[in-house]
Amino acid sequence: MSSYKKLNYNLPVYIRILIVIIVLIASTLSVVIGLPLAKLLNVNPADLSGAGFVPTFKTITIVVLFAAFQFLLIWVVMRFIHRKPLGSLGFKGPIFVPLLVGTAIGMLWASIEYLLLHVFGSNISIVLSIPQEVSFIAIIGYFLLNVLFLLTLNSLKEELVFRTYPINQFDDYPQLMIPVLIIVSLVFASVHHILVPFALDDFVSRFTIAIVLCFVFYRWRSIWLIAGLHNGLNLLEYLTGGNYKMGGLLKLSLENDPSPEISIAIDFGLAIILILIFNFIWKKENQNNKSYFKIKHPII
Repeated sequence: MSSYKKLNYNLPVYIRILIVIIVLIASTLSVVIGLPLAKLLNVNPADLSGAGFVPTFKTITIVVLFAAFQFLLIWVVMRFIHRKPLGSLGFKGPIFVPLLVGTAIGMLWASIEYLLLHVFGSNISIVLSIPQEVSFIAIIGYFLLNVLFLLTLNSLKEELVFRTYPINQFDDYPQLMIPVLIIVSLVFASVHHILVPFALDDFVSRFTIAIVLCFVFYRWRSIWLIAGLHNGLNLLEYLTGGNYKMGGLLKLSLENDPSPEISIAIDFGLAIILILIFNFIWKKENQNNKSYFKIKHPII
C-alpha cells in the first residue's frame, strides 16, 4: 500500500470534491472582496495586478492581507475539516534548492517563449528602463521588495490554493487526478481575468502554465519547486516589463505581436514539451535513485 493511501482521508470523496469547490470559490470571491478594501485605501485596482503594479505602503498592505487570508483559509480547512497539518501540502523537505532551481527553469521557460514570440512577431526592441535620477540603492530596494512580496509570497499563495491543496485531497483516488488538474487549472486561469479584460490567448497561456505546475507538483510534491517555477516566469516578465519599481530593468516590446492562434500554439507546444521533459527527469530519478531537485520522491 502506498504511503499516501495510508493517510487518513476522513471524508467521503464526494464531500471532499464539494469542499474543494467551496474553497476555490471562496478564494476567487476574496479577490472581489479585496476591491472595496482598495477603494477604501484609495488604491486603483489596476495598480494591483501585472506589470503595472505600483509598490506603495497601501498596495503592499493589500497584497499581504490578501495572501494572509488565502493562507488562513487553507489552514482552517485543513485543521478543522480535513484534520491534517498545513505542512502536508508540500511544505516539508528542502526549500532553497528546489526554489532556486525552479526559478532558473521558470526563467528559461519564459525566455524560450519570448524567443518564439520574437520569431513569429516583428521588430523587437529592448531598452534600458531605469530613469537616470533613480539611485542604485532604490533599484536594489525595489527589486528585493518585488522578490519577497510580489513574487515569492504571491507564488506560494497561488500554488497553495490552486495546486497543492486540491491535488493532495485525492491521492487515494488517482482516477480523479486528471479531471482535478484540468478543473483547478481552468479556475486559476479564470481568476486572473477578474481584474484584467479577457483575451483567449492570455487565458490559454495561464491555463497551460497551470497544467505544467500541476504535473510538477503531482510528481515531486514540493510547493517550493512549483513556487520557484512560478517565480521564474514572473521574474523575467517583470525584469523586461519596463516598470523599474517592479524590478523592470529593461523594456522589451514587439511592434507586431504574433497572432492569437500562434501564441496559443506556442503555449500548448511548450506545455507538452515541458511535461515530457519533467516526466523524463522524474523517471530518471527513480531509475538512478537520485534526486536532481534534492527532493525525496513520494510513493504514489
